Amino acid sequence: MHETENDDSGVTIDADTVLDVTARVRVSQSVNIARAVILSIAWACTSSALIFLNNHLLREHGFSYPMILCSMGMTSSWLISFVCITTGRVKRKHAGLITRGWYARHILPIGCLGAASLGFGNYVYLYLSVSFIQMLKSAVPAVTMAVMYAAGLERLHGTTLTGVAVVTIGTFIAAYGEVKCSAIGVLMMMTSAFAEAIRMAFYQYVLGNLKFDLMEGLYVTAPASLAFLSLGIVTLELNQFVRERGWEIIAAAPHYFLAAAFMGFAVNILTLGVIKATSGLTYKVMGQAKNAAVILLAVMLFGNPVTTVQLIGYAMSLFGFFIYQRGKTQQDAEEAEKEN
Repeated sequence: MHETENDDSGVTIDADTVLDVTARVRVSQSVNIARAVILSIAWACTSSALIFLNNHLLREHGFSYPMILCSMGMTSSWLISFVCITTGRVKRKHAGLITRGWYARHILPIGCLGAASLGFGNYVYLYLSVSFIQMLKSAVPAVTMAVMYAAGLERLHGTTLTGVAVVTIGTFIAAYGEVKCSAIGVLMMMTSAFAEAIRMAFYQYVLGNLKFDLMEGLYVTAPASLAFLSLGIVTLELNQFVRERGWEIIAAAPHYFLAAAFMGFAVNILTLGVIKATSGLTYKVMGQAKNAAVILLAVMLFGNPVTTVQLIGYAMSLFGFFIYQRGKTQQDAEEAEKEN
């Protein structure tokens, strides 16, 4: 039965049309939720698998060349983005902006910091257990906030500061409880975290308003990261790689290294997909949940030792992280009220 009714303004409203629109909205919401769930699961599984694969190649498979290993993922990311750009599947929105001078001032620093983050982030697997590395990653919000505040991109907030303080104390307790704590490994992990935080601050300050598509961003920034990774490889790893005939390790199990290369690209794509489908806040929360799952798997599958003191410190860090995120939510709400 076809029904119509008039609203207060005298406009005729078709009831069937309203129901149809409502049904379409519900279907759209269901599709968006399903997409977010699928992307989140794919991201968590792929990034966790890459952690374990890199750890296996570096420590158990005997491929002790972290920068060469992470350069494979960066190379695949650049090659795939290059193909997408050159074939026209992805349009370059900022081709006219990128001159040699602009690239040197803006992209090269980002590439340098990205290479440092990746390089030291992979080197740490030679010195620390997978479980302890994930515990140290809980301190990333504290490092990021410190860098953002120093760069003038973040303002202090009481609840956020409390969360960062709790995270920092919890991380120190976890480090104190580590059975096989390597000072070099911890230093490398913190260097990687600071390099990534500075890179993100620099990216936000310089490129935030340009809104690069991920493929275009990889196409532009990956060559710079590869150049600095190559410099690190020549300086730190190439002689040892040649002397120990490292290519024979690759030739003996090429499927492992191809998997590492393409999984590196997949993690980059899925990270953007998750953030777009959910939010940056949800992505950070899921990241902490994934770290906890990786710790559990590392203990179960590889027998990584975890002490009671470590668990207490890590639990405190997780609690501090959620305080930090609550503070960020409050801060965003206060800023929105001021704007209105």
